[in-house]
Amino acid sequence: MPAYLSMLLFALPTISQGQQRCGTVEYNDLLRKTKYFNETDAQFEQWLKEKIVRQKEEDQAKRKQIISYKIQVVIHVIHNGEAVGIGTNIPVEQITSQIEVLNKDFRGLNSDAINTPAEFKPLAGASPIEFVLAQTDPAGMPTTGINRVLGTKSDYTIADNTEIKAQGYWPAENYLNIWVCYLTDRFAFTQFPVSTLRGLDESPQSRLTDGMVISFEVFGSSDDGNFLLNPIYNKGRTATHEMGHFFGLRHIWGDETECKGTDYVADTPPQSILTLGCPSHPQKECPVDNPNNKMFQNYLDYTNDECMSLFTQGQVDRMVKVLENSPRRASLLLPLSPNQHEVQFPQLFSPNDDGINDFWLWKNTLDYEGCKLIIYNRFGKVVYEVTSYNNSWNGRSDTGQPLEEEAYYYIARCGGQNDITGAVRIVR
Repeated sequence: MPAYLSMLLFALPTISQGQQRCGTVEYNDLLRKTKYFNETDAQFEQWLKEKIVRQKEEDQAKRKQIISYKIQVVIHVIHNGEAVGIGTNIPVEQITSQIEVLNKDFRGLNSDAINTPAEFKPLAGASPIEFVLAQTDPAGMPTTGINRVLGTKSDYTIADNTEIKAQGYWPAENYLNIWVCYLTDRFAFTQFPVSTLRGLDESPQSRLTDGMVISFEVFGSSDDGNFLLNPIYNKGRTATHEMGHFFGLRHIWGDETECKGTDYVADTPPQSILTLGCPSHPQKECPVDNPNNKMFQNYLDYTNDECMSLFTQGQVDRMVKVLENSPRRASLLLPLSPNQHEVQFPQLFSPNDDGINDFWLWKNTLDYEGCKLIIYNRFGKVVYEVTSYNNSWNGRSDTGQPLEEEAYYYIARCGGQNDITGAVRIVR
């Protein structure tokens, strides 16, 4: 075993005392100091608030037809030349363990949910988001969803962000990139989603860094194997925490002290500061006589992995709104299908004239030659109509006006056959 790994094994119990768990806030603050990230927290929150208000107006019955949002994940294992399964070149079982943890935690199916205090159990939410290892690479070839890369360094810090991600990257519009390496100053950090506010367009560089970076010794769960994991963060909850950030969740204490912060979620109790270790319940804060106890069991706090057990329904709702509306989040959406390339009617497209996904592309328009396609907005008004669709709809109305970002409903009428109906969302 390489000398640095022997030293790591010896130091694991003490690393967590000096190494910060999550560098997401610091990382995104650094991005905001560059020309590549201009959006403030307040601007993002205002955008999201408007989206939530408008989405409440949509047809709820149709929205309930969506059972699951499937997200393709690619794991870039940045290793130091070890054989597969050794050291930083983590085994497949460790990777699949982490995917399983994410799915259970997001679905509310984690076995330790029984440890959630009784007062918080009614608030616990179950997310429709499902994570799967990608089965097709950007070239359309079969893949395991695991990309192993010999790293340029033996260890990395948050300052190496660009270097880490340049070693393995798949288009962030289609894949959730997770880079697993040996981080020494943070256990993980993640790029927040962005809004589509006018004048706040990001440059291509931010696109090339979108995703999560996580240290190999907090990736996966000791419940699933004898992996080389930190003894405090050994249940895979660091990735759950960071995935919350990826979909727009903020730390539960709002990253401010003295109860001045907010995570913009109504059903998470106020909190004055992060929580370390695994304290006993209940803990009161903000102020001491607040009737609501501190929810340190939440995945967006800093407690030990074994003490985390829930997202609230408010947090789930926020993540879903971000997934459905934010660029490079909405484009990750995949319908439940064994092969995404078999999908006849995509659920979304992004007509922003960037040459990528600008048209609503059906798999085989010849199968529907002679059929009339009618597109309706949420008020039931016809905005686009054509016979024998030829993949030409670019998100504009029949009069040539750009349509708003939201869900549209379609009917394809093909003679004596049953109507084909569904929904498609425009994102930019």
